[in-house]
Amino acid sequence: MKTLRIKAYPKNKQQIQSIADFLKKEGIEFELVEKEEFLEFISEVKSSLGQIKQIQEGKQKKSWQKTF
Repeated sequence: MKTLRIKAYPKNKQQIQSIADFLKKEGIEFELVEKEEFLEFISEVKSSLGQIKQIQEGKQKKSWQKTF
């Protein structure tokens, strides 16, 4: 199955529900992602990139996944 990313800018919860109802009616599997979740993800990625830069500059030691 191919994934299609669609950005929508609904003005209220009723519009969100209308979109969800339409997709359900058409038998299309979907996932609603709130803007806050996406912004949190971006923040985590930026933080990780900052850590990588510090490791490359020798300002921070490498740590293994096992230690997390």
